[in-house]
Amino acid sequence: IGQVFVNGLTLSKLENKLFKLLTKVYSSLSPINGNPTTFLDVSLGALALRPVRIFVLGEINQPGAYAVRPSTSLYSSMYYFKGPTIDGSLREIKLIRKGKEISNVDFYNYLLEGKTLGDSKLHKDDIVFIPRRGKTVTLSGEIMRPAIYELKDEEGLNDLIEIAGGVLPTTFMS
Repeated sequence: IGQVFVNGLTLSKLENKLFKLLTKVYSSLSPINGNPTTFLDVSLGALALRPVRIFVLGEINQPGAYAVRPSTSLYSSMYYFKGPTIDGSLREIKLIRKGKEISNVDFYNYLLEGKTLGDSKLHKDDIVFIPRRGKTVTLSGEIMRPAIYELKDEEGLNDLIEIAGGVLPTTFMS
């Protein structure tokens, strides 16, 4: 079949391309009448899964380059560099690719609801930027999850109570 160029193809596109080319040579791969007697399976070995280099900047303990798995997303990258410092934001994590902001995620969606809104797979030389945290409120007392919370500019007291899981049944509301 000659030389086959596969650079940049996904695994499924590679398999389709090879299947089309090989059916021209091997009639038993896709016979006109009957079941195939020759089969094609494409898989990648460990060498094909080289790490992807990303850069992490801003409010983290160890800014710099990190080697991550090719399947790593913006959310899962947080585990490589152990998230932001105490001064870093969890509400405005930015993914920058070739000088353009690709995604801006609120990690609270993941922590509080398990949702990965705005998540993106990381590419070579992507930048994950953790800015300084915004306004911060310490919440204690008759609340489900007393903690320190970061609020976005447009959020108020009702949003804060919702983020904290609501009030306890014993809370006196006046």
